[in-house]
Amino acid sequence: MNKNRPSTSDTGFFPHATLPAPVIAVIEAIEIDVIRGRILPRNRLIEDHLMEDYAAKRHVVRAALAELHRLGVVVKPPHLGAHIRRFDAQSLRDLYHFRTVLHGAAVAAMPLPVAPERLAAVEAAAQGHAEAAGTGDLIAIHRSNMTFHRQFYGLCDNPYLAESIRLHDWLSFPARAYGIADAQALEQACQEHAAMLRALRECDRARLHQLALGHMERARQLYADKFLVH
Repeated sequence: MNKNRPSTSDTGFFPHATLPAPVIAVIEAIEIDVIRGRILPRNRLIEDHLMEDYAAKRHVVRAALAELHRLGVVVKPPHLGAHIRRFDAQSLRDLYHFRTVLHGAAVAAMPLPVAPERLAAVEAAAQGHAEAAGTGDLIAIHRSNMTFHRQFYGLCDNPYLAESIRLHDWLSFPARAYGIADAQALEQACQEHAAMLRALRECDRARLHQLALGHMERARQLYADKFLVH
């Protein structure tokens, strides 16, 4: 396992961490193909093709699709088959509006100053993401970014709010995916993580709020440019 990749033993964070290894492998393969643009929104996810592409058995592919459907990454409209969720302009606005509400509420609830051991955990998560960014391992980059979000927004000390943010991180994955492999977006994300850490250390809640909301914009714009602007 890549040393930069967050441990799948963290079952409270990675919801499919307790699934069998072959199922996790197919989930990660689908995620990578989405990130690389090999699977586009509304591309049908045909079991026979996935079995061939990923050298997996049918029950493994079905379990992987079921997990991604549970997370909202895959949708299954009646009579149309499974495909990666695609957002239109309105649904993208609605999703990101709600994410800004969640993230803003979490920042408002964070006790400042942050306890040293909790700040150290956020710093370690940011460092893990920065190291993963240099490896080219797309799953490690994706997972470590979500680990940073979990540690950062977990500072709100409201488990319901933190869980809602985690779930909407997964729900928004089809929109965020294109920023993971984009070199400029990845560099910007690392810089923004560092800025968020500085604001935490300085107990600058207004700056934290600005950064938390702005941190979502680059990935959303990449998706809009690719799928919504004609």
